[in-house]
Amino acid sequence: MQNEEKEVVKLSMQELIVLFFNTIAGRCWARLGLTRDEYGELRQDLKEARMGIDVLDAVLKAIEDYLEEDLKRELEAVLANLKLNYFNQYSKTKEVKT
Repeated sequence: MQNEEKEVVKLSMQELIVLFFNTIAGRCWARLGLTRDEYGELRQDLKEARMGIDVLDAVLKAIEDYLEEDLKRELEAVLANLKLNYFNQYSKTKEVKT
């Protein structure tokens, strides 16, 4: 049997940060109750969604000067969509309570 060496993927700092950004964004969508999470669960937790959105906002502000314009716009769009959907989901919970 021949030993196969696995090729190690070496991510740049930017690639690693974008991977982190997209992973947290995916979890935010799930915690907004709009998609299933990585465990197949569909549940809403707006407090967790808000925490993730706030972290993404801070990360984007910290790295925006290092990003190419296209990638910056893409990440800004993801964040803007998350914020808009958070507001919509939050508003729905307030309508139910009144």
